[in-house]
Order: sequence, then structure tokens, then C-alpha cells
Amino acid sequence: MKQAIAFLMMLAVLISFGSCASESEKADRTEKTTSAAKTDAKLAAHIKKQLADVEFDGIIYVTHNGKVVFQRATGKDENGEPLKIDTSMYIGSLSKQFCAAAVMILRDQGKLSVEDTIDKYFPEYDRGGDITIKHLLTMRSGIRDTVGEGFAGTLPEKNTEKQNTALIKKWIFGQSLWFEPGTSYIYSNSNYILLADIVEQVSGQYYNDFLREHIFEPLEMKHTGMITEVSDSPAWAENLIRDSEVEEVKIKGVSKGAGDIVSNAPDMVRWMEGLSDGKIVSPDTLKEMTKDYSPDFGEKYGYGLKPMFAGCIGHEGAISDYSSMDYFNPKSGYCFFCDSNGKDPGNLATLLLFDFLSE
Repeated sequence: MKQAIAFLMMLAVLISFGSCASESEKADRTEKTTSAAKTDAKLAAHIKKQLADVEFDGIIYVTHNGKVVFQRATGKDENGEPLKIDTSMYIGSLSKQFCAAAVMILRDQGKLSVEDTIDKYFPEYDRGGDITIKHLLTMRSGIRDTVGEGFAGTLPEKNTEKQNTALIKKWIFGQSLWFEPGTSYIYSNSNYILLADIVEQVSGQYYNDFLREHIFEPLEMKHTGMITEVSDSPAWAENLIRDSEVEEVKIKGVSKGAGDIVSNAPDMVRWMEGLSDGKIVSPDTLKEMTKDYSPDFGEKYGYGLKPMFAGCIGHEGAISDYSSMDYFNPKSGYCFFCDSNGKDPGNLATLLLFDFLSE
């Protein structure tokens, strides 16, 4: 009997302790939530203050752990209608992070290695044995830029994507290198055009289909697609230019892997959160993708992503009149996206967030 009473007393103490601990945990969570809300409110006020002196038309979208901290849409779309937060727009070179992720998905499936030399995929290239997939990912291949050197604009409008891709590869493989592979860094869209080709070879899928199956659909990015689809006027891209003003729409294949995605702000946050949460690649793979592989050349660059200020990672993009940026911090949960179809946002993310997030 005494043993039973002692047991019950001990049980009562444990229940009481558990209740106290639970109440303590609730109080702690409430305090953290209140503190985060205050911080987010301060950030929103900071952004508004900074924007007062910035001439910018477009979309700005900031979230913290899935909650919208700040959003603004000003200006008009290509049909003259007011821009909305969920308006789909070209994102330019932000597309490279998707291409890099596709490569890493295949790497983590054991289907390729970043140390593979690219003669394995392009046996016709006489320098292929000196260049690795990692060189392409990190812009350290020395391969010349089809866009920067003007070749892309010379391709016939009537050509299919397949025909243009063949001509692009022929041009790349016929050029001398800017530098010996691995010895320097120069940004070149050609690297990611070749990476998209490698994704197709290894996966056996059309590049667009691979992204849709492995990234867009799992993350429910329902307003994201490829630039080649704009000409078909899908609902998510009705506001976009579909005529000769955008060379990358007019000439098929010139932006494949390098600048070929159309998206909107909520979808881009789904993408950044998906990367942060390990839904697309593992945390270790993301860490590998966001390492700075060119510390001595004044430009931080990983695999389609750049290590940025205050622990953020992201990229900038430009295509036709569109300029975009995304920055996110997996540890703090902040995501930033902006896109403009008029004014170049320049270092807008730095202006709006650097001082605040670095405190």
C-alpha cells in the first residue's frame, strides 16, 4: 500500500512537472513568436523607408518562415494592366539555380559525378577532357559566352530548338578558351546551356520535363514554366511579351538552362523554401552548391547560386527589359524576391535588407 501511495505521489510530481514544463514551453514559444513579429514589422518599416528614395516599378516580395513580411507591386504588365504580386515574369539568370539543382539531383541519384570530364557527354569537343561538370557549374571552365559575344542573336528565327542547340554547341566547341579550366572565373551562359544538355543525356528526359517532374510539381509551383512555352500563351504567362521584342522567345534554345524560366513571387518563395527545407536536394548538397569556389576573383559563385550578405544566398537575373533577384537565408527563414519589367533593380536587395539583416 505504501509503495502504491509513493508511486502515485511520484506520478503526481511528474505530471505537475510536465505541466509546468509545457506551460514554460508555451510561454517561450509565445515570446519567440512575439519577438519575430516585432522584428518583421521593423523590417517592413525599414523596406518602406528605403523604397521612398528608390525609383522602382515591379514586384517586391519578402517572407519570413512562410509569412509575408512585405509585398509591393507597382507598374504595368505587357498588356498595360497593373502588376500584381502573383504576376508571372521572366526571371533570367535566376534560372541557373534550377539547372544546377537538376544536375545535383542526378548526382545524388548516382547517375553522374561533378568530377566527370565533359568529353563523356560531348566526345566531339577536343577540350572536353580538360573540363569537368564542376567547372561548368562554377563558371571556371574558360568556355566563351554565346550571349555575351553575340553569337546567340545570329541564329535563325525559323530554326527549331534542336537545330539551334546543335549550332550553339558547334560554336562553343570551335572557340578557344578564355583561360585554362580551373585557373580563373568568368561568367558565361554557355556553361549552363551545356549543363542542360547533360541533364537531358543523363536523365533521358527533355530538360523542361525534368524540371517540371522533379522541381515544379513537387513544390506546387503552378505558375512556373519555361520561356519556350510563352509563345503558346498559357494562362500563367498571359501578361508576357510574345513577339520579337524578346530575343530568347524569338530564337529557340538560346537561353536553355541559363535563363529560360518564367515564374512569379509566391512560386519563387516555394522554390527558396523547398531548397532550404531539403525538399529538392539534401542540406549537405545545398551547402556544396552555395560554397564560394572563386574566392580570389572578386566574385563569389557556387553552383548556380552565390553566397551573399548576412548569410543569404541567391542570384541576379536579366533578360530583355526584365531584371530580377532572389535571396534567401536557410537559417533565419527569410526569403526575398524582386522582378522588374522596367527599371533595373540593381542592388535593391542589398539596399533593402543588408543593413537590417546584418545587425
